[in-house]
Formats: sequence, C-alpha cells, structure tokens
Amino acid sequence: MTWNSFWTFLFCTLLFGLTIKMLSHKLYVRRKQPDILIIGGGAAGVAAAQRLHEKGFTRIKIIEAENRLGGRIRTIPFGGNDIDLGAHWVHGEEKNVVNEMAGPKDLLEHSGDFNEVNYIFSNETELNSGLGMLLFEQAANLLEDTDTLSKSEGSVLDYLNNRAKPILFQALPSEAKLEAFFNWLVNFECSVEGCDFLDEASAKGLAHYKQCSGDLLLNWKKGGYYSIIEMLLNQFHKDSLASTIEESIILNCEVSKLDWTGMGVLAKCSNGKVYYGDHAIVTVSLGVLKERSKALFDPPLPDYKRKVIAGLGIGTVNKIYLQFPYTWWPKNSSGFSLLWLPEQKVLREGEFPWELEIIGFYTEKRAINTLSVWLIGKAAKDMECCTEEQVKAACYRVLKRFLSFKYTIPEPIDVVRSTWYSNPHFRGSYSFRSVNSEGLGVTAADLAKPLKNHFGKEVLLFAGEATHSSYYSAVHGAVESGWREADRLTEMYHFDKLNEIGKSNL
Repeated sequence: MTWNSFWTFLFCTLLFGLTIKMLSHKLYVRRKQPDILIIGGGAAGVAAAQRLHEKGFTRIKIIEAENRLGGRIRTIPFGGNDIDLGAHWVHGEEKNVVNEMAGPKDLLEHSGDFNEVNYIFSNETELNSGLGMLLFEQAANLLEDTDTLSKSEGSVLDYLNNRAKPILFQALPSEAKLEAFFNWLVNFECSVEGCDFLDEASAKGLAHYKQCSGDLLLNWKKGGYYSIIEMLLNQFHKDSLASTIEESIILNCEVSKLDWTGMGVLAKCSNGKVYYGDHAIVTVSLGVLKERSKALFDPPLPDYKRKVIAGLGIGTVNKIYLQFPYTWWPKNSSGFSLLWLPEQKVLREGEFPWELEIIGFYTEKRAINTLSVWLIGKAAKDMECCTEEQVKAACYRVLKRFLSFKYTIPEPIDVVRSTWYSNPHFRGSYSFRSVNSEGLGVTAADLAKPLKNHFGKEVLLFAGEATHSSYYSAVHGAVESGWREADRLTEMYHFDKLNEIGKSNL
C-alpha cells in the first residue's frame, strides 16, 4: 500500500465512522425514542412530562382518569375569583420549587392567614385572642422541634399530650376550657398532617418533614394553584413534536391494569383502550394504591412495595367555601376557631354528627364575602355524603350556635366543597408518616424505588408527594418527585450525552 493509498484509506475510515456516529444519533432520536407512559396528570405527572421533554424525550403520554389535569390541585371560580379546593398555600420560600417558579412572575403574596383569629367557646364566651395565638404558636414551636421529635416514640397525639398540655394547663386552669382548646389543637394538627386521627401520625416521622424557610403560608394572588400546572404545561408543549395537546395528554381515561409481564408496560384502560410504554411512571395517590394496587399491577407488586403502601398513611381533609351577601365579620379578622366545651358537644335535632367537628370558619381573601371551613377524618368523609344544600344549612347552624351572641349572621348565598375521599381517583387528601410505617420500618424511599421486570429492566417508576422523603404532602414535593423520575430515565438513556453529541455533530 502506498502512502497516498494509506492516507486515503484512513480518511475514508474516519469519515465513515463519523457518518455512522451521526446516523446512529439520528436513528436513536427518531426511531429509538422510548415510549414513556405517565399514569396520572397531577403535579408529579405533569412535572415528569415537562422534565422529560426538556431532556429530549418526545414519545410521552400522560393518562389521566379525571376530565382535567391537576390531580389534588383543583382551582375553580367562586366568589368573583379563583379558589382552591385542593392544595392551598405555597409552604415556604427558600428551596421551594413552586416559589422559585411562581415568585418571579409575581403570582404569590404573604397571606397573613391566622394572624387575627378569634377563639370562640361553645358557651358564647371568647378566649382572649392574644392568649389564643400565643398558645397556638407555642404548640406550633413544639411541633417544629425536630431534635425532640426524632427521639420521640409513639404518635403526635402522645407528643402533644406530654409536651403541650402542661403549657395549656398553666394558661387555662379550667379543665373544660383546657380540653376544648386541646381538642381543637388536635383537630387542627390533623388538618396539617393529613391524618384522620392524630394517634395515627408518627412523632418521629414528623421530624422527617423538612420545612422550607420563609413564609409558610404564601397565597396565590390570582389564578390559584393551577397556575403551577399551567407553567409546567407551557414548558412541556413549547416546541413539542406533538402536533396537538391531545396526542400527549389523554383525559377521562382510567387505567384499570398495568401489565408489566413483557419487555415494557401495557396500560389497559376501563374504556377498552390499551397504551404501550417502555416505561410507566405511576403518580396516582397513595389512597388509590392502598385501594387498588392488588388489582392494578400484573404481576403483583413485590412484598416490600405492598408493605410500604400499607404502612404509609393518608387521611381526608376537606374544605367548604361559604359566600355571604355581605361581609358581616370584622374587617381585619382572619376568622373564628371553634372551641367545643365537652358538655356542650351534643347533637341537636336535625344536626349531622360532622357539624360538631368543624374546626373553624376562616376568611378567604381571594373570594368576595367568603369564609372557608375545614373538616378532617370521618367528619370530612361523612360531609361528602350530604348535598350542598345540607352542607350550607349545617354550616349556618354552627355559625349561629357559636357567633349569634355577637353578630347578626345572614344566610350563605352559595357553597362549594371538596370531596377527596369519595372520588375513587384520589381516596384521600395527602400522605403522612404513620405509627404503622415506623413499626414496619418502611419509608418514602421504598415507595419511590423503581421495579425491574423479568428481564432486569426498570419499567415501573413511582412519583407523587407520598414518594418524597422530605416534602411529602406538599406540591413542591410532588413536583420534585416527578423531576426525580424523569432524571432517572434521562440517566438510563444517557439523553444528556446523546443530545450533546447531536448538537456538536449535526
């Protein structure tokens, strides 16, 4: 071989190799794109789709059982503005991805909620508002003492009995008033933790939750919490290869079976349709997993996954919004917390038992002449069985029972409420770390762990607020979990590296 022939051969070999490299990338991107199914179109599912699209994945489908996206984010018009039947506040500012997205767009404001709450006993007397707020803040400080919580055994109820009751006793020597305030505090904390009963929530587990520093009660100025879904969707569909939204988002489609016996996953839907994915990111609520995981997965989930689903907790927290013909409460009031004296917590004729469990009536700044009501546990579930007219009448009865000695209260003119438990696509509001999960030794990381099929391929991935070790129960935790699973697939397919090769060579 002459030198000229050698150099010609070398040049042709390098050119051929470069051409193959370029064609390989094109074929990989255009023909070897994995099909990704995302089961559930809540914050986690939409965030996963947005991140996957950002990383170069193009064959993505969100399959959502409801007729809308958002999951447990549900923003609706009411009282002349947008209100949230689900996720409400943005909890914290620093290292909160929701605040990082919404803050620069000037969508959030400091709410000041609960700063001017009146505490009313059922015998038509009031607790000094300054004392009420002081006791509430002292109890809140105890529940933020992660060092003590992490060393605690038992439930959050045990913890409050041991730590908060002595403080309350010094300020409220009347046993009846002490019990009234303590019972209100327990119910309020249930609404925070998302449990039906506070003896279900683990004190040690509470220490695992990390608060983002800054204002923990940031309100949406307008648009409600659905604004975060819209921001994620806008990024997902920007320059998308999908010609229409319908190609990547399928609504009103309940997945009844996830068959992962083969190389990928078949999502079989109750309407008869079947979708294939090389991978499926399951983002359904913990409540749905508890109720349907045995029937949903084929083959069944491994024992450790079933154990974690049984161990982690989810409760029901519902909201009721009441609109009045005019604002009858003081201008700067944050609302009224209801303190039921034990001897007066008795049903009257025509009343529903859940009425006696109403935590309070609180002002809703985003809606005109509107108060919000919070219910937890069995009371929240029982309320869902009533008509909206019955709910409106019941709330009005309780208002008059507590406040007619001080205010002339008009009848509400409109009502709307959430029904998070009776909806089979949710079966609860948000997750918590239960005493049972501590006993079983299961964690959110166990729920988040992907599952491999018989061929050793990770085909089932899990996201959602319940899978987040630090920000469970929160929207920012749900968003981060969706990004986590998208990043897992990105690493699996080396999309970042391939995209860099493509940009440099094409």
